[in-house]
Amino acid sequence: LPYEFTPKNDSKAKYIFVARNPKDCVVSFYHHTVGFPRHYDFAEGTFDTCFNLFLNGKVDSGDYFEFLRKWFDRKDDSNMLFLKYEEGRKDTRKYILQIAEFLDNDVYPARLLADDEKILKLVLEHSSLEAMKQHPRRWCSDRTGYKPFIRKGSTGGWDELLTEDQEELIQKRLDEVFTKEELEFLGEQYHS
Repeated sequence: LPYEFTPKNDSKAKYIFVARNPKDCVVSFYHHTVGFPRHYDFAEGTFDTCFNLFLNGKVDSGDYFEFLRKWFDRKDDSNMLFLKYEEGRKDTRKYILQIAEFLDNDVYPARLLADDEKILKLVLEHSSLEAMKQHPRRWCSDRTGYKPFIRKGSTGGWDELLTEDQEELIQKRLDEVFTKEELEFLGEQYHS
């Protein structure tokens, strides 16, 4: 949800934002849109068309780079947890504990870790890509005849579709919207 549309009138509200490399995002979004013909009417669309729409902010979430910028500007707010998708894929256990601490450090981490980490193990099991792939209808409407909704969930797979020119255009947009230090904070996949 774009930051400007997020309700902010509850002083107890907490926000979790997960940033993902725009190169992986555009590839994932392409597969997402072609797999939902009733929603997007893009089943026959090309990656190049999707890329241009994404780069120019003509997708349903608007301009990715401005979207990320607005949430990035809030990353140090006390009621905000700014996460990076790539880090969650590297160490899901740590990621889940970080979310638990953010939600209520006095309650959730202890519950997850109690009884030989029984609940944490269940959370890890049920939030795994393998478990999500087993029950696709829990996550989306019917996609019969199209790629599954839970496809790879990996990081760095953007090179399957992105050309060098497209990669450079994404980098140019990132460089326009973020400083070098901010891109370093986001991670190596955000800067060349």
